[in-house]
Amino acid sequence: MNTQEQSAFDHHPRLALFDGLPVPVCLVDGECRIVDMNSSALSFWGVEPGAVLGQPAIPTLGIVPSDGDGDAWQRISPPGAHPRLPCRITTPDGQVRQVSVLYTPLNGTTPTLGALFIIEGSMAAVLSDVPDWAFRDPVTGLGNRHLWEREAAAWSSRSGCVVFLDLDDLKEVNDLHGHVAGDRLLAAAGQVLASLVPSGALTVRYGGDEFVAVLPEPDEAAAEAWAQEAVRRVAAASADLPIVPRLSHGVAVFGPGGLQRAVQRADDVLYERKGVLLPAASGGRIILTREGRSALRQPGDDRAQPRPGAFSAGFGPEFEEHFRAQYARSVEQAREFVAFVDPAPGIAVVEVGAGSGRITFDGGLAERIGAKGQLLVTDPSGAQLQAARQRAEERGLDWVRFLRAPAEELPLASDTADLALGAFFLQFTDPACALREVARVVRRGGVVAISAGIAFSWPPVWFDILAPVREELDRHGLPLRHFFTTEDELRAHIRGAGLNIERCHVVGPDDFDFPHVETALAFWRQNGLVRLLLREVPAERIPIAQQAFETRLREVFARTTPEERRGSFEGMSVVARKPE
Repeated sequence: MNTQEQSAFDHHPRLALFDGLPVPVCLVDGECRIVDMNSSALSFWGVEPGAVLGQPAIPTLGIVPSDGDGDAWQRISPPGAHPRLPCRITTPDGQVRQVSVLYTPLNGTTPTLGALFIIEGSMAAVLSDVPDWAFRDPVTGLGNRHLWEREAAAWSSRSGCVVFLDLDDLKEVNDLHGHVAGDRLLAAAGQVLASLVPSGALTVRYGGDEFVAVLPEPDEAAAEAWAQEAVRRVAAASADLPIVPRLSHGVAVFGPGGLQRAVQRADDVLYERKGVLLPAASGGRIILTREGRSALRQPGDDRAQPRPGAFSAGFGPEFEEHFRAQYARSVEQAREFVAFVDPAPGIAVVEVGAGSGRITFDGGLAERIGAKGQLLVTDPSGAQLQAARQRAEERGLDWVRFLRAPAEELPLASDTADLALGAFFLQFTDPACALREVARVVRRGGVVAISAGIAFSWPPVWFDILAPVREELDRHGLPLRHFFTTEDELRAHIRGAGLNIERCHVVGPDDFDFPHVETALAFWRQNGLVRLLLREVPAERIPIAQQAFETRLREVFARTTPEERRGSFEGMSVVARKPE
């Protein structure tokens, strides 16, 4: 065995599985050469590891079939071989001992590994049946990871379905109620799964809170039904438990040679389902992908790191002052939008580009949905989410969830939410891409509701103010995109996302002005510059462009009047439905 191979063995995580067993275990490679020995094996043979590593296991360990027929390795290594072979072993001190030898290939190892279990009659008498003991999980009563490694090899030429299951909230139970309560939770799940195992199936406790069932028929619908029944029965087994136990699950079909890949696919499906918030009264649900689970923000979380393409600038104090001056009109518009959408209580809702909560809280969206529904608030800005979360805490809305994500890359599973809505988020995105993404996460028959700017009168002075931005974009071959879309463009984007418009409502026109230069700077740092620069221009160029823009804006403000800078804009609220 060369140094590279030995290093691969030494660092393989499965080597630690056998060290604590009270029976001798030798790890061997694909040619039955000794790779490692647990402490019981070292004591049994009275050898040091270095003296036997790399040696042929059968002659080195003195293993001979008791009936003298053939070579022990040839009789125990083939797939489907007899699980226990009576043998004689001659130890280095000349003792001849009667044992049973069990060989278990460790499926999926590179290089190939297997384990030789050496079981003496006296040991079997004490433990009744060492192989059963060694392969049984004491908490759940199911097979353990050792059994999985042994039995998985027998499925290498077969077809079937993998069901990967995960016991939700085990860590929380251990932390809040102690590990004894956690063991009771595991035991309840194990009893249910054991009672449901069909003939010819394999069910094991795969890890801490994970279970795997291999069903003998490659029928995904039947496997899904089996898993749903397991979920239902586990949830019903709540007597004397601190919480209602819940299983998440994933299902995957496999053919010959495909078991391990199916396990990975089923695990991926489980991770999506693991992110499901409590079902809404409507039956809708919001499913987060693996990436989304890591970005989900709860009260007390530290701020997440910015995602690529996301912005993190916050409203400055000057803009907040200006915003408060316009508060009455802003709240009125938010309430008008929520009333126009008219969401039903208890549904599953994703709010896109929520900002600091104008629609969520001022518009009354959270109260409309209610605690029996789901409201997942998303925004690419950590500062905005922090402000929204604080408002939720102040109002006691602890069921509102917060997810950091841009509208073009929502880490949510498709066809799950009842409603997705947002106000003016299209102004900071690629509108066509964002609408397709929002439509994707809504279930068939669900609704997408948006409020967007459709017309904006630009005073000529603003073209002068934006000149440094245009120059920076020109440097990189990028266009100066209009901050607003038109009504025709908006309708086309909605149709392009596969949505059918049901009703529209035009808002405005409203005047657009800034009382002083600091207010304008705060607005453009948060809004226009974010859209025009932070998502378009290389990061090292952004401070240069921002400084040039700020200098130009101050110069123009000093020589113009409010009337010369004043513009107006119109918006449109739209409700569209995703076809069944």
